[in-house]
Amino acid sequence: MKHTNRLVRHFVSLSLQGARVTLDARSANYLTTTLRLGTGAQVVLFDGAGTERWATITGSSRGKVELELGEAIPVQPPSPLSIHLIQALPKGDAMDMAVQKATELGVARILPVTTEFGVVKLPAERRQRRLVHWQHIARSACEQCGRHFPPQIEPPLSLQECLAGLTTTGLRLVLDPGAVRPLARVAANGHDEMTLLVGPEGGLSDGDLELAVNHGFESYSLGPRILRTETAAMAACTVLQCRGGDLGVR
Repeated sequence: MKHTNRLVRHFVSLSLQGARVTLDARSANYLTTTLRLGTGAQVVLFDGAGTERWATITGSSRGKVELELGEAIPVQPPSPLSIHLIQALPKGDAMDMAVQKATELGVARILPVTTEFGVVKLPAERRQRRLVHWQHIARSACEQCGRHFPPQIEPPLSLQECLAGLTTTGLRLVLDPGAVRPLARVAANGHDEMTLLVGPEGGLSDGDLELAVNHGFESYSLGPRILRTETAAMAACTVLQCRGGDLGVR
């Protein structure tokens, strides 16, 4: 099969086990209008559940696009280090950035939380819409970075609710600018799972930190500079993936 130099990966929420597939209006608009791909163009389709295949566009009409499925592609395995990111909800579009970059960095699970100093308080009727929005961002990030399995994103909870229901094993880390221990020296060897708590713009309150410590979290610092919450999440996930994950490993 002839493959183009321009690799387009597209997530689909349907089976890729047959010989052909028909995508919906949203995918049709993206492939044929946004990317301007026509009949004969080749793309990679993946379902986020273990199947990834080459596909050739055979036609489009009435808001749908039809493709012929080709050979399977080996799926990129998840990082050997499973990072669970507990991210305090930041204001504006910073959460979108945090989800996007956490996905690119191989984070396994994202748990949005509200905290004492956080300015974002999502009412119940908006939580599902934001969850769907973040899931779309994560899937788009997977398309770009070559990742197959999108991270699991949980509905927003309060920090107390989140920690009370937490069942993760391995190290539990909380970023604290006042901590003595640098995150870069965390002992990642022997752990295949870590949980990382990142506070909001105003930081975690003393009560939030005490709650985290009571649930087995240890405080670590990223260094002398005070980072934005989304930057701190990216930096910390990078450090952890370098220490015990697959970042930089070929």
